[in-house]
Amino acid sequence: MKRNLFIALFFFAASVPLQAQQSPFIRLTETSLMHESRATPSPLDKEVVNDRFVSFQWPLPLEARPEGAPMDGFEHLVKKVDKSKLAYKIRYAQDADFKKGLVQADTRWPFFNPEKPLTPGIWYWQYGYVDNGQTTWSKVLQVTVGDSKQKFCPPSLKALLAKVPKTHPRVWVEKENWHSFIGQSMNKPERQWYLERADKVLATPMKSVKDINTSQVKNLTNQMQINSYLTRESRRIIDAEESNTEAVIRAYILTKEKKYADAAVKRVFTMMDWDKDKNVKGDFNASALLSLCSMAYDTFYDQLSDAQRKQLLNAIKEKGTDMYKHFNNYLENHIAENHIWQMTLRILTMAAFSVYGELPEADIWTDYCYNVWLARFPGLNKDGGWHNGDSYFTVNTRTLIEVPYFYSRLTGFDYFSDPWYENNVMYTIFQQPPFSKSGGNGSSHQNVARPNSIRIGYLDALAKLTGNTYAADFVRRTLVKEPDYMKKALLNKPGDLAWFRLQCNKPLPEGPGLTALPWGYVFPETGLASFQTNWDRVGSNAMWSFRSSPYGSTSHALANQNAFNTFYGGKPIFYSSGHHIEFTDAHSMLCHRATRGHNTILINGMGQRIGVEGYGWIPRYYAGEKIGYVLGDASNAYGKVTSPLWLKRGEQSEVAYTPENGWDDVPLKTFRRHIVHLGNTGYIFIYDELESSEPADYTFMLHTVAEPMTVDQNNSKYVHVQGLSGRGGASDAYIFSSGALQTDTTSRFFVPAHNWLRADDKGNFKKYPNHWHFMAKSEKSKVYRFATIINTHALKHPAKAPEILSDGRIKAGGWLISVNVKTEGNAQFFIRSTKESVSISYKAGQETVVNENGYETRMSDVLPELEI
Repeated sequence: MKRNLFIALFFFAASVPLQAQQSPFIRLTETSLMHESRATPSPLDKEVVNDRFVSFQWPLPLEARPEGAPMDGFEHLVKKVDKSKLAYKIRYAQDADFKKGLVQADTRWPFFNPEKPLTPGIWYWQYGYVDNGQTTWSKVLQVTVGDSKQKFCPPSLKALLAKVPKTHPRVWVEKENWHSFIGQSMNKPERQWYLERADKVLATPMKSVKDINTSQVKNLTNQMQINSYLTRESRRIIDAEESNTEAVIRAYILTKEKKYADAAVKRVFTMMDWDKDKNVKGDFNASALLSLCSMAYDTFYDQLSDAQRKQLLNAIKEKGTDMYKHFNNYLENHIAENHIWQMTLRILTMAAFSVYGELPEADIWTDYCYNVWLARFPGLNKDGGWHNGDSYFTVNTRTLIEVPYFYSRLTGFDYFSDPWYENNVMYTIFQQPPFSKSGGNGSSHQNVARPNSIRIGYLDALAKLTGNTYAADFVRRTLVKEPDYMKKALLNKPGDLAWFRLQCNKPLPEGPGLTALPWGYVFPETGLASFQTNWDRVGSNAMWSFRSSPYGSTSHALANQNAFNTFYGGKPIFYSSGHHIEFTDAHSMLCHRATRGHNTILINGMGQRIGVEGYGWIPRYYAGEKIGYVLGDASNAYGKVTSPLWLKRGEQSEVAYTPENGWDDVPLKTFRRHIVHLGNTGYIFIYDELESSEPADYTFMLHTVAEPMTVDQNNSKYVHVQGLSGRGGASDAYIFSSGALQTDTTSRFFVPAHNWLRADDKGNFKKYPNHWHFMAKSEKSKVYRFATIINTHALKHPAKAPEILSDGRIKAGGWLISVNVKTEGNAQFFIRSTKESVSISYKAGQETVVNENGYETRMSDVLPELEI
């Protein structure tokens, strides 16, 4: 029997105030729910912390708060802050007068992890800003510490450092275990993969920074394009030679053969200063060289001369200091600093422990890296989702596994007992089932046609480390089809876990597989949901995904609040459109990130804000055996772009956030989208509540990326749009509305997808295909409603049109639907199965009620737990 997931009908502590009310409906008025830089302390006042140790965190002083992460090549324009002058105090006790069990501390960063977990009970705490010896204290905050026996309480830094070996190597293998590690590797395929690659590298001439292709710079039109192009082309050289050299280093660890040591050392010393070349751009390049220097220092310590060790230490000191200066008093407060989170913190962490005890600077690096991990990592929130989407999620793979695994090896503590990892397994599975396209969220999601080898390697690691049998089944299903699939990720800079598999001897666990999962799963803090109809056979699985996120559209997230996507057989049908050519180029911003590229709604032709201000959220959800439900609220998402960070990025990229391009103030008051999963029939019901303070028009959008849509308006009751997957799947959408719709379809983007950046190694620029776009624009009205029935199915089984009964009810897929699409009266719907005892009802301002299997579930709005 499927597991049921029911909504928890209670309110979480949150960073936004709630009005004192008993109404099931919450109307938010906040400019944003999240912030680019922390604006609230953690724990919040009166918060209850039950699942993990308490880490005290607070905002940077106003004068030190950054506007956000700079784009590559624009780092010199960032506001300069003298971090050496930043100092803080913290105190906490078991009484508000700070006498009972008082602990006080000075800290150089705006967070503090107690050396020992706080005992259960009520605690009081304050943080203070120190300026010229004077401390300005915050108000007294209260936190209740729960007594859960499963609480995640990792060791302190002091306990960790006591376990760091004094010998080398110590990071990628411990000297005392080296011989046994080689022996255990003999029967693992990953060993041969590394040796094959290393031998190929030894026979291939090395490239240099002189080979960076700058030929296209003359054709570029602004500094953003030049910086992006040089970043990409310099990474093409440095990433390739980094992976080549890393293969040789790892081959030496696996064999102790001198030929690998000699070649690797020569390569590292050749590359050591490549980051000083004028054509080398971006922090990933500098971190790649730090990684190689620290790997060489640790691995070849006994083979190096004193002069060589000193030279490597100087390079590590220089590059590591630059990274630490950037990270501290920034990363810990940032909503999600892409590059640091993805790779560079991991690299500094491994470098710090490689030279700990031998480079004085490493004392503070290890302190910072370990404690910021405990405070902020591994995930962005508790629900396990990843707001940047599926493509950029996998860029974090090595960090999410290698860093905590290294700590686990040192201490013996299980860092994967952090409850985030179990939740993240659900995200990794539900947002992209086996052999299926990604859920359609975040930059570059178009490129993720199936779970790639990095994702499978990640699930393999989590299955072994957490005992999760769903992840194990996912991996087995993949490897049955392609046994060497994980080899494709070998030496992938952010995602190769082959070395982890050499270190870890745990087998995949046995137990319940994917078919034991529920049909749907919701991640309310991240603002994502997805539902399936068939876990066992992807070829007949009808899936839909949905996003309405408190994170808005900052970082790699898109302006797609209240947007959905449909899939059949793992292939997309109604799907998010546009191409991620570059982070902020015109097409990427206006056709891929912007709202017009997604299956949601425009207001007066205008889309959602770029930045955290363009947010949505999921107030209610339900996932049962026979029915599912998600309610998204994007009422606050629309308007002019106001984010200082994104206004600056637009200026640097020559992208204007104007009404002509789709951004302006709109009179929208309410945009709530209800989606009902009608069992495993392949049908979903979508109901849009729209209200404005003055008459406005509302544009319902659908997009396809494989084949053109067909539009049929012959029935006066609805507009019928059919989308095709190109692989035997179809979604038939029947759009009912408050009035007549003006429809339009096109195969052209608002801005052409011109590839000026992404050339192959021969200099050829691939062409990006057009997608297809359907728009249905309403007449102007203060109140408007859409009701849409979508049937996703095999094309060989043609869809049956909804039957409209004499009393106005709609019959579709074994369900009876009563819905008000008129502008008068309350927004409401009632749906029941004609075959089973299951129903759902909703009326504006009231609870949503589900009856299933003789049980009634009543849902009111619940604000997710947020704290940045």
